[in-house]
Amino acid sequence: MSISNRNFEVNTQLLTTQVPKFSHLRQDANPILAAHMLQEIYKMVTEWQQELQDIERQNIDISASGTVLAAWLESRTFKPGTTGSAIPTPYITVDALDLTAVNPSASYRLCGLDEYGKLWTRPCLMAEILSVSQAIARYQQLKDLAERKQQVELHIRQVLEDLVHLRLKLED
Repeated sequence: MSISNRNFEVNTQLLTTQVPKFSHLRQDANPILAAHMLQEIYKMVTEWQQELQDIERQNIDISASGTVLAAWLESRTFKPGTTGSAIPTPYITVDALDLTAVNPSASYRLCGLDEYGKLWTRPCLMAEILSVSQAIARYQQLKDLAERKQQVELHIRQVLEDLVHLRLKLED
């Protein structure tokens, strides 16, 4: 083998062993990866769209199931004093969702805020406790659904803003 052929073989070996290796962390121009990411975003957005439709259906169902009441219940129990007469304890807030039994030695009142933020109260009869509790629970369910709807809409707005920004950047 001649010296020039040998130099060529050595040079080609150096070239093949010195090819830089790219990290997998760095994304090369990979259209399949880009298409896959777009499909994942599309899937997320369609799931959010379905969730918004489900929330709307639940809103309608809850609203149709009865009265909705933005209020709360408070109770005051009457404990016998040392002289045998009943002494009322101060009113305490009763969680309508956890109200499983009505205390017959208690009086209840319904409380809420008017459109100006002023507190209003009215006595709540024992016979009304169940229906009032259900109306309060429906209000809480609607409030929870409204909060979830806002979260989902925020996700959709963020994706939309990012996609618009990306499209404008790609057009440059």
